[in-house]
Amino acid sequence: MNKENIYNVPNFLTLLRVIMALIVIYLILNDYKLIQIVIAFLIGMTTDFLDGQIARKFNTVTEFGRKFDIIADRILMIGTAVASVFYFSLNGVLNYSDVFQVFIIMSREIVSLPYAAANVFSRKFAIPHAKFIGKITTFMQTITLPLILLNAVYYKDASFSIYFALITFALGVMSGITFIKDMKRI
Repeated sequence: MNKENIYNVPNFLTLLRVIMALIVIYLILNDYKLIQIVIAFLIGMTTDFLDGQIARKFNTVTEFGRKFDIIADRILMIGTAVASVFYFSLNGVLNYSDVFQVFIIMSREIVSLPYAAANVFSRKFAIPHAKFIGKITTFMQTITLPLILLNAVYYKDASFSIYFALITFALGVMSGITFIKDMKRI
């Protein structure tokens, strides 16, 4: 069995995304300004783009990195969504429509997580390679979550974020189904 060198820049960037998730959650729960929260979130999500680009360019792609990348993405995205709904709802910032939008943009996770979690405990745990639909879903989640929060804080009377949420929902469902089909093939 070949040993992978997991000590590389892409995996460091993925680890940085997990750290950024903790920072974003801390900022949310400690009432920092929304713009600071959004910037920290976007920095964390930028590492998702960079780690894959660097791994492919410098031929440092590892199986560990692929799995760690998906886990780090979910930690940042789900952690930010849950902390935002919890904190901003308790403080009267998010209404039911805003919470619903956050919920539906997490459609990929809702669709695929139960199946993925069940497979983690199986003997043949494998994660399929990223597909374009998954990348575009992540991109839309990266844009839509901050838009929902910004909309709730600054534009309470005009809910333009719903359009982004609905597009992200559709992409997320397709991405989740694709992920499950790919896992079944593996």
